[in-house]
Amino acid sequence: MTATKTSNVKVDISDRIATVTLDRPEAINSLNLAMLLDLEQALVDLEQDEAVDVLILTAAGQKGFCAGMDLKDFEQGKIDLGLTKRVLDKLEDFAKPVIGAITDGYCVTGGLEMALSCDILVASDKAKFGDTHGRVNVSGGGATVRMPRLIGLMKAKYMIFTSQFYTAEQAKELGLIIEVFPSADLQAEARRIAAQIQKQNQTLLRKMKQIMNRGWRTDLYSAWCLEEAECLRSMQEILSANFSMEDAVRKTKSEL
Repeated sequence: MTATKTSNVKVDISDRIATVTLDRPEAINSLNLAMLLDLEQALVDLEQDEAVDVLILTAAGQKGFCAGMDLKDFEQGKIDLGLTKRVLDKLEDFAKPVIGAITDGYCVTGGLEMALSCDILVASDKAKFGDTHGRVNVSGGGATVRMPRLIGLMKAKYMIFTSQFYTAEQAKELGLIIEVFPSADLQAEARRIAAQIQKQNQTLLRKMKQIMNRGWRTDLYSAWCLEEAECLRSMQEILSANFSMEDAVRKTKSEL
């Protein structure tokens, strides 16, 4: 196991799973310039690390995963929207699968935007979700873009227009998260999902993540064309590598 720590972000790697922990619990892990820069560097390093298959993004403390932008930075004009977007886009387009493990307390506004940049979201049964951009400023991290595509336009409008908070179970019903676990089990369950992901062909998973992300940003027909082209290209590569369908079927049956 290897571990690194900056003043704002902690990284642990074990069993080819990297856990990145937002580590400003005294500020409910709110996003200031230093944290965003530390997180960006961690993502750059882990993406290049061949010893990592899956990334889990989580947070320290009991008050929340992330309360959004640091309001002190906002009041002082220190918010860098370009950096914020760059980090969240880096998280969304991270080459390897990313699981967001949303801890107890608040995952709101900029914190929710960060969560929505993950591939798969699971949450503690004590987590709370909401978007309060309507009280502060127009969103700059994708709330008005990612959320409608994930849960539907009307639900996203209702959530944003009312600044209403949701329990973890309510967030699951909305489609914001995929599963809710008891607080004490959250990290173990996130690692269980990561281990299941590790059983797949990592090269193919990373390629399919790229296809899904690119297809999600375009129209349906273009997405189909992209998938078809990548499938044919991948098929040629697989066949040239002496792929065995029997081996693939045997492996699948062994897991049933």
